[in-house]
Amino acid sequence: MAAKELILTGIRQKVHSGNEIRAWEDPWIPTIPSRPARTCAPVVHPLMAVSELMTGNPRCWDAQKLEQYVQREDIELKTSLAISQEFSRDEYCWSYTKNGMYTVKSGYWVATNLLREHTSEPEPSILKLQAFAWKIKAPPKIKHFIAISGQLAVTSNLNHRHMRCDNHCPRCGAEDETINHALFECPPSIQTWAHAATLTPPTTFPSASHFSNIDYLFWRKNDIEDPELDKDPYPWILWFIWKGRNEKLFRGIDRDPLETVRHAESECHVWFAANRKDEVVVLPVDTTPPLQTEICLIDGSWTHNAFFSGYGWTWKNKDGGIQLLGARNKPRRISALHSELEALIWAMECMLQLSTCQLFGTDCKDLISMIEDPGSWPNFSTELKELLKLKSRFSEFSIVYISRSENVSSDSLAKIVRSFHRNLYYIGCYIPVWFHRPPQV
Repeated sequence: MAAKELILTGIRQKVHSGNEIRAWEDPWIPTIPSRPARTCAPVVHPLMAVSELMTGNPRCWDAQKLEQYVQREDIELKTSLAISQEFSRDEYCWSYTKNGMYTVKSGYWVATNLLREHTSEPEPSILKLQAFAWKIKAPPKIKHFIAISGQLAVTSNLNHRHMRCDNHCPRCGAEDETINHALFECPPSIQTWAHAATLTPPTTFPSASHFSNIDYLFWRKNDIEDPELDKDPYPWILWFIWKGRNEKLFRGIDRDPLETVRHAESECHVWFAANRKDEVVVLPVDTTPPLQTEICLIDGSWTHNAFFSGYGWTWKNKDGGIQLLGARNKPRRISALHSELEALIWAMECMLQLSTCQLFGTDCKDLISMIEDPGSWPNFSTELKELLKLKSRFSEFSIVYISRSENVSSDSLAKIVRSFHRNLYYIGCYIPVWFHRPPQV
């Protein structure tokens, strides 16, 4: 499978039961890229399952076994993973996106930045130049064409892919048709660029180097201060040169170079006219919902170098008065978003026991997105399964987005307990004297 190396580089196994993951062989440790656990024991069973590092009911990580088998620097990474209390099958997630879902964009980044680190090319790679194609002012189809122009089906590339074909250029009969020849060096292409408004210095452009030609079109031709403001029709000229080549090859039609230029310039002017945007003054709108019922405001606090993640919630009545406060910490989770999700889960558990509150508020939009579509967030599947079980126990569960300024008290509580150097769990009607007093409480 051609993409096997790419998939193996970015995939991570998501622990649920841990029965199907081999602790010392499978990539399940949440590093970038993911990897197996590293052992400190002189001898271990090579097929030892991750579930053998867990104990108890409810299940948790077995501290004694971790100390016995696992290197110390890996223990903190393991304890940052939530453990499912259901014996469901282990799953997979993608390490290079926030939600754990594979995307073409992230896969392209892995392929170009991680898998091609040690490759060499006869001239400078145009990959980074082609990446700029997505920023030029042109229709999406032309941006895509320029971005993949290094893989065009010229006869040179077809022969390189072991496809039998005539090596000669279908337009001029040259012995070898390369990409640079088709777009810049073929006589019809040279005539097209000569008729165009784009400057063509004889010693600079067009040249025998594809890299130099693309570099010239993007940045060098007019000493443009901001290339994104460039309105030169060169993207359309490249597009119609390639279309002219294909019309000659497949339909036997010869396009006049001057006609090609006029067509490209016309399409360019029409596109810019259609996409001209008049300035519109947009007044800021307060999207914070008015509080007409009791609400539980939640927040999580996380930093990469803290030992704990902090969770805080504030239960308010419909008049905005504080009914109860909650704050606790747990060993640091994988990310800030994991901490936000676990803060909500804990707040839901507390509200089921202590109140009839059905409405929750958060200043994290990603948290709302994952509740609306949990299947699109495999990186959080363990926590989301627990949340969905709790959600089913509410008669009218809902969650809304609030501004950060409305969530100061919960944010402060989460930060306070994160900074403690021991486990802490507090629920009460007031702030203890040994807490730093949060504002607006």
